[in-house]
Amino acid sequence: MKIRLFVNNKKEECKEFEKTLVSKLRDNNHKIVTANPDICISIGGDGTFLYMIHQMAFNTKVKYAGFNLGTLGFLTSFTSEDVDKFVKTLNSEFFLDEFSFEDIEVKNINGIHKYNSLNEVVIRNFINKSSRLDVFCDKDKIEEFVGDAIVVASSVGSSAYNLNLGGPLIYDKSPCIILNSIAPIYNNVYSSFRNAIVFNKDKKITIIPRKDTNINLIIDGHMKNLKDVSEIYVTISKKSLKVLRFNKVPFGEIINSKLI
Repeated sequence: MKIRLFVNNKKEECKEFEKTLVSKLRDNNHKIVTANPDICISIGGDGTFLYMIHQMAFNTKVKYAGFNLGTLGFLTSFTSEDVDKFVKTLNSEFFLDEFSFEDIEVKNINGIHKYNSLNEVVIRNFINKSSRLDVFCDKDKIEEFVGDAIVVASSVGSSAYNLNLGGPLIYDKSPCIILNSIAPIYNNVYSSFRNAIVFNKDKKITIIPRKDTNINLIIDGHMKNLKDVSEIYVTISKKSLKVLRFNKVPFGEIINSKLI
């Protein structure tokens, strides 16, 4: 089996564990590669897992796994103590968890730019003043937003930035779209929503900048600057990422071990 590793090289313990894992994988006739893998494995925390997914361009033909040598480890399910069992299970079968993700399209004068996000996309203007954004669900106008930024999160990302903004935690990652915001303005002039809204996975969120059309997109923590933006579309992809686990973990157990 061909395996590609993504390692947080800023941590010595991650580099040491990489040596252990590589040795055990090779002892079991698995090949370490840098292209066309069957399985991708991250060694680090949630940031390393996200880096892996983006580096693989959300390839849904590959299976993914994460060893948590970081802090929270919400996206990763294995620890360094699981290494022998993990390598042994590679020769049999894992439980495959499915992670939904977002398709993002941005239209500007240069054409259409396509991106993906696992957790969320944050949309705001370039300059340090209130963003003004018209928000639609399909063809229905939801709000004329005025505030710091709009956050469009997936169900996987419900436990990330969205949760820290007071948004809902989606049970068992059931695919959906969460519309949340940062510092919305609500008074007798502006009436931005102060609470998050959850939409069915089949809905399409459209965001149209008003006045300032130079937009910052922060996709899973990475910023992209685009000028003269006319429309932004966010949907849940019809595809999903396959993530390895030993077995299905009850969502309540995940909440209690990671969040409470």
